[in-house]
Order: sequence, then C-alpha cells, then structure tokens
Amino acid sequence: LTTMTRMVEEQRTQIGVLKALGYSEARIMGKYLFYAGSAAWIGSVIGFLIGSTIFPTVIWNAYKIMYHMGDYELMFDPGLAAASLAVALLCSVGVTWLTCRYELMSTAANLIRPKSPKSGRRVWLEHIPLLWNHMSFLAKVSVRNVFRYKQRFFMMVIGIGGCTALLVTGYGIKDTIADIADMQYEEVQLYDMSATLKEGYPAADAADFSELTEVLSESSEDWMPFCEIAMDLTGRSGVKTANVVIPQDTGAAQEYIRLRTEEGEDIPWPGEEEAVISAKLARKCGIRVGDTVTLRTEDGEKLKVKVAALSRNYIYNYVYISPETWKLDNGSDPVYKSIYIHASEGAQENRELSEKLLACDVVSAVAVNADMLSQINKMMGSLDAVVLLVILCAGALAFIVIYNLTNINITEREREIATIKVLGFYDSETNRYVFRENIILTVLGALVGLPMGKLLHAYVMGQIKIDLMCFDVRVAPLSYLISAALTLVFGLLVNLALRRKIRTIDMSQALKSIE
Repeated sequence: LTTMTRMVEEQRTQIGVLKALGYSEARIMGKYLFYAGSAAWIGSVIGFLIGSTIFPTVIWNAYKIMYHMGDYELMFDPGLAAASLAVALLCSVGVTWLTCRYELMSTAANLIRPKSPKSGRRVWLEHIPLLWNHMSFLAKVSVRNVFRYKQRFFMMVIGIGGCTALLVTGYGIKDTIADIADMQYEEVQLYDMSATLKEGYPAADAADFSELTEVLSESSEDWMPFCEIAMDLTGRSGVKTANVVIPQDTGAAQEYIRLRTEEGEDIPWPGEEEAVISAKLARKCGIRVGDTVTLRTEDGEKLKVKVAALSRNYIYNYVYISPETWKLDNGSDPVYKSIYIHASEGAQENRELSEKLLACDVVSAVAVNADMLSQINKMMGSLDAVVLLVILCAGALAFIVIYNLTNINITEREREIATIKVLGFYDSETNRYVFRENIILTVLGALVGLPMGKLLHAYVMGQIKIDLMCFDVRVAPLSYLISAALTLVFGLLVNLALRRKIRTIDMSQALKSIE
C-alpha cells in the first residue's frame, strides 16, 4: 500500500504527460498493475515454497517432543497456493488500482503540476503546555512529522506491533511449554523415584519383600506403597483414560503428591466416595466439582465417585482416591504395585539406590524423576528452533516495514534534508533529526505489540490439543522485555543501514526547483 501509493504519487508528472499525449487510462494504469502484480506473483511463489517446507519441518520436529513419529512427506496443496496468490494479488493489485484511479481522475494539467504538500496541523501534545513547552524545536518538528502522515503512522505502528506480537508469541510458547516438566516433578510429584513391583505389596509371603525393605531403609529417607491403575473416566462430553492413584496412607500422601487447585490453594486428600481429578481432564470430559463420575477398568470393574476438587497437573491425567473408596465399591483392598520413594541425599545423583532396587527380585522397573526431568528438558530444546523461526519472521517483518517506510520518508524529504545540511547541520545531527521519528514510531509499535502478542499467544496455545499435557499459559515478564528490546534493535539496524542514503544526498541537485 505504502510503496505503490508513493510510486504513483512520485510519477504524477509522468502520468499527466502520458495522459496529455493521448494514452488511455487503462494503458497508463496497466504499467503499475503489472509492476504490483509481478511482485505479488513472485513473492507468493517463493513464500509458498518456503512456507510449505520450512514451517512443516520445524513443527513436525517440535511435535516429536510428545509423540513417537516417523518420517513425513511434504504435500503441496494447489488450492492453498491459489488462495495465497489470490490474496496477494488482491492486496497489491487492488491497492494499486485504487491509487491509480484516484490520480487519473485529475486532469492532465493538474497532474503535471507538483502536488501541494499537506498543511501542518496541531498535534495533541500541543494541548499539554507543561510537556510541549519544554520540548526542543527539533523535537517538536519530529513529533509533528510523526502525526502528520496518518497512513505511514498506522502502517508503521501496526507493522512493528505485529513484529513485537510475533516475538512475544515465540517466547511465550517457550515459557509455557519449557517448564512443564519442572513444575510437574517439583510442584506436583514430590517423590524422587518410583519402583514398580511384580506383585502387590505386601504379598502373601512377606519374606520376599525383606530385601526390598532393607534397601529402602538403608538408602532412602522414606517411602510409601501406592496403587496405580489405568481406568476410563466417563463424563458429560466423552470418555478419557486416566491413572487412578491410591495411597496406602492418605495422611502422609501429601508428602509425595501435592494436591493444589490451579489458583494454588491446597486440597486435602479426598475422603470416602470422593475423588480429586486433574483440571484439564475435567475440562475435556465436561466435569465440574460436585459431579458424580464413573471409573471403569479393562476388566469391567466400576467405581462411582463424587468430584471433590480439581487439581493442578501438567503431565498425564490423574484421578486421586482413598483406599476406603476403592474397598467400598470393590470389596477388596487395592493392590499396591508401586513404591514412591524420597531418596537420601546423594543417592539420586549416583543412581546407587536405583541399581540396588533393580537388583531386588520383586522389582520389575525403577523410574527416577530426575532422569525424566532431564530427558523432557532435553527434548524441549527443539522448541528453540520454533522460537528462532518466529524471531526470524518477526525480524524480517520489522526490517521490511521500517526500511521501506523510512526509505520513502527520506526520498520524500530530500529537499528538506538538503536544506538543513546546507544550513550547517552535521551528519550526526541530520541523522538524529530524521531517525528520531523512526525511534518514536518503533517505541509506539512495540507498546501496541505487547498486548497483541499476549492475545496471539493465548490463541496459539488454545490450538495446541495434547490430551496428556496441560500447559500453564503464561508469558514471563523477561520475555516482554526481550521482545520489546529486539524490536528496538531491528529499528536501530534499519537506521544504521540508511545512514549512507542520507549522507549521499546531492544537496545542489535536491535543491533545484521542480520546474
């Protein structure tokens, strides 16, 4: 829009001459439509090919964090290509047609004459004397120029705001996803490791567990048997599989699993015929506090419980009940095939305890939370590629918007810049005079982009549907600062790139009369 408007306005005289020579409006307009259309066509083809290869590759690798996925095949959708091209042509050619149509409405004589500049107007800052009266003359000129060209002002603010919004979204994705393992294994599951038993504890022959008990007594701080069983939970809007967790002693269970609401309030362990359910699982199944739900095993065993509270949880879906609730419905005690362990200091680091546990005949597997945490955090490293891709896109957007508009601004004001250089302005003073407007608009764009980014990030995270993971959708304050700072850096880089253009302006040529 800005480029084509500028091009048509810059060639008003040529359009007027062609019109006076008898060229039809369609022939004159065709020149500019071809220019805009060819740019849209080439850009769409390149963009479609890049977007159809790089983005799917990065996103596929990111999803491999959660799923075991094989190779993939890139698919090029002709319908999507046509739609992309149509939108690009509509934007570029449509804007060019409107701009040319507006200019061609004038007579050839009016077009040949130079267009009169826009008259200056008072800006809103002038109505605040306390601020306006303490500004320098050049600062007042810069502020007036910023608000004088409304089209350029909104284009730059929206474009730079979009850049900042993309940055906030990229960093927000990392903030939201990267820490879920830490939050799960440090805030919810407080035990250090778990051992899976071949038989329930205690078995008929308790002597089989003497070796296990000895190892745990020597190398751990404390431990507790738990029952874990996969069951289907039926709610109002569907059936989901969940891990039902039952402690042997509900009084000490909070030392191993901390039940809290999403707002951070502590939840007591549920009593008889009650259950605490993971908040995301409840939302998926349309369950609210106070509802009665049915749990069913693969063998057909049923369990009806009342939802007492919804708990915060990030990885997998859990339902927590008491052993009394299980016994009340099934007539037998739960089978405790899991041991949750608080390791002694140093035991977790050297893995001696896990090796001793695996050596016990009754133990079939050992899971160390620190290993899980390390593995998940390592996999989350692939998110850096997604964030980097978003930053590159945001940087390209910022650079193109700022560079294009600043370049046009300098071209339009060559006579003005040449005048102040003739009056004795040093290069540094001239640069500050011109680029001060860029800095103001970049700051305004960044401020607009921060709330835009928060909304965009919330939308993106809302589209990520992973049943077994719950994300704490948030953007860290540092991410906002980094996003705004990077936007300013992109703006400063453009200013540095365009310093040479100002320095090479031919003052005598620029000051010659238009006639």
